[in-house]
Amino acid sequence: MEEYFEIGQIVNTSGLKGVIKVKPFTDDITKFKNFKTIYISVKKELKEFKIEQVRFSKNMVFLKLEGIDTIEEAENYRNLYLKVKRDKDEKLEEGSYYIVDILGCKVYTDEQKELGKVIDVFRNR
Repeated sequence: MEEYFEIGQIVNTSGLKGVIKVKPFTDDITKFKNFKTIYISVKKELKEFKIEQVRFSKNMVFLKLEGIDTIEEAENYRNLYLKVKRDKDEKLEEGSYYIVDILGCKVYTDEQKELGKVIDVFRNR
C-alpha cells in the first residue's frame, strides 16, 4: 500500500506572491481544503510545505505555500507533483478504491478468464 498519494501537478504560477496553480488528480477538489501539509516531489525526495491558503477556479486549485513567497520561487516547482500522506482512517464507500491500489491487479471475466492487469485508469468526462 502506498504511503503517499499524488494529488496534483503544479502547472503554473499565479500572481507575484508565490501562489502555485495545480491541476488536481482527485474527483473532489474541495479535499484540498482539508490538507494542512503537502509534499512536493523534488528529485525523488519529498519536500514538505504547510498550506497557507487554498482557492479554486475553473477546476484548478491555487495554493499559497509557506516558504514560497515570490513568483521566481514558485517557478522552480512548475511541472512537479504534489503528494499527501495516506489517511489510514479514511473510509471509502463500499466498491470504491484508490486508483493507486488497483494498478497491477489482475482483471478477470465473469467466467474467471484472465484478461490482463490494470496498467492505468482514464477518466472520460
